[in-house]
Amino acid sequence: MKIAVTSTGPDLDSQVEPRFGRCPYFLIIDPETMEYQALENPNVALGGGAGIQSAQLLASHGAQTVLTGNCGPNAYATLAAAEIQVVVGVSGIVRQAAEQFQQGASASATEPNVASHFGMTNTNQAGSNPGSGDMGRGMGRGMSGGMGGGTGGGHGMGRQGGGRGMGRKGAGGGMGRPTGMGQGTPVAPIGMTAPAGQVQGEPELDRLKAQARELDAQLQAIKTRIQQVEQAGPASTLVAMVYAERCTTCGLCQRACPAGAIFLEQIARIDPAKCTGCGLCVAECPQDAIVLKKP
Repeated sequence: MKIAVTSTGPDLDSQVEPRFGRCPYFLIIDPETMEYQALENPNVALGGGAGIQSAQLLASHGAQTVLTGNCGPNAYATLAAAEIQVVVGVSGIVRQAAEQFQQGASASATEPNVASHFGMTNTNQAGSNPGSGDMGRGMGRGMSGGMGGGTGGGHGMGRQGGGRGMGRKGAGGGMGRPTGMGQGTPVAPIGMTAPAGQVQGEPELDRLKAQARELDAQLQAIKTRIQQVEQAGPASTLVAMVYAERCTTCGLCQRACPAGAIFLEQIARIDPAKCTGCGLCVAECPQDAIVLKKP
């Protein structure tokens, strides 16, 4: 018998990791002999579907039971489809958790105990998404001294880390120089260069970098899954299936599928010959209309 324990480290004296899909390691243990294999989890930084991919990983290694702190609905459904029992609420040292399981002190869960995306780290830094709902606004007034002795009034507005100011001409034909009082980092007016050390378009650059990291993580997860399928063979492969009564034909699953296995008719339909069981469609579906099952 093989059990899998979510772990913070690669040995039996490590702590049980409370997250399933994003645990640093899985320890595959024979509870009778306590021999084990440490698997570094490739899905830690995955933007979505980490629990599904991790469940597929354990299925490919022949695990029959998982001991963990928490398990979300997508991961739980995938583990159930692979006929892997789930024990939640586990904590302490991995070795002790395995011994308690062997003594019959652990009971299988009948449902997930946390919501989707439990434990996901928000990769968006504050101010990196100008269109978000937590956009901060700042308003301020600036006084500008006009050349030739005139005085003028300038108004400035700032939004989510960027302020803009424009000075009015001062009396006597002088040009006003705005001094923004808005919240956030001032942005140079049109025709002027940004101050030293400041890069125009920084929020967009941060957002693009975050998207690039997420795409890299998804690509790595897909490559890892391809290797798992090739090594394990078709017997342990799960494929996606659609609940017709839940599907709204929104098309999100079709766009998420890297294998081109999904097409839309009255509902989303999946070609089992093309499906690799990556689970990205399951993670994307807002109606929970797709699950992974054995073909």
